[in-house]
Amino acid sequence: MDRLFCMQAFVRVVEHGAFGRAADDLGASRASVTEALGQLEKRLGVRLLNRTTRRLSLTDEGRSYYDDCVRVLDQIAEAEDKLSGARLSPRGRLRVSVPQSFVNEVFFPALARFMARYPQLSVEVMITDRAVNLIEEGIDCALRVVDIPPDSGLVARPLSSSRWLTCASPAYLAAHGVPECIEDLAQHECIRFISPSTGRPRDWVFEEDSQLKTCVPYGNLRLTSLGAATEAAIAGSGIAQVPDALAFSALLSGKLQAVLAERIAPAPPIMLVYPGNRYLTAKVRAFGEFFAEVFPAEGWWSITAGKVTSA
Repeated sequence: MDRLFCMQAFVRVVEHGAFGRAADDLGASRASVTEALGQLEKRLGVRLLNRTTRRLSLTDEGRSYYDDCVRVLDQIAEAEDKLSGARLSPRGRLRVSVPQSFVNEVFFPALARFMARYPQLSVEVMITDRAVNLIEEGIDCALRVVDIPPDSGLVARPLSSSRWLTCASPAYLAAHGVPECIEDLAQHECIRFISPSTGRPRDWVFEEDSQLKTCVPYGNLRLTSLGAATEAAIAGSGIAQVPDALAFSALLSGKLQAVLAERIAPAPPIMLVYPGNRYLTAKVRAFGEFFAEVFPAEGWWSITAGKVTSA
């Protein structure tokens, strides 16, 4: 069996933790992946994986060989990119993870243009607010809007700044009044966002006298989607605090009005995230460069600020 395929099969089995998922990723049969691992261990004369009925784990030799295989496969990918990059557009399958909240407002409108620019790429989009494990789940890159821990092993490239916008529908504000200060929010129905990963409601944040100030909002409606919080605010359910990327079109159309606009605080930027121990392939590089081009570097509030009237 081809030595390169054996190395690829070994790496995918380690990353997916299962022969079946590794076979699916490689477009091969489970039997061929199992045979490849057997041949690899026989040729090397060492056991690379400990196998039980429930889990797989690397031996000490397997851990060292895995690192070497990743490096070799990356060097091959880099060599192929260098050879073909000058004459070929990115091609193949690109697997991307995108937050549920952002797909309709900012991702899908740009994705059509990206695919038109690179017609030889097929794009598979995993839509979830869950922080997926890129390597284990075979994802090439992700758009994220949360802070990335420095020890995560991921590279995070900022694409666009973001702001927390506090907003409500004109009908809600006409019926309940406009909050003039942060303390006034205690008298309003505030739509709270609950993190799907932690299950905790998010406090609101404002910037006052160059200092960040947090506020615990009160309200009967709690949602696990910032996109849904935006829609609920448009429907008149209360006041929401959401990233500017989700509210900008509703602000421009007049469906929402910003409140406490002079106290807008920064939010985590939209970032392109990819594994730090992998060669940056041409397709991931093209994806990042395109979205850095089409997303406003200073955020969506920079587009709306001079065009909308705050409440």
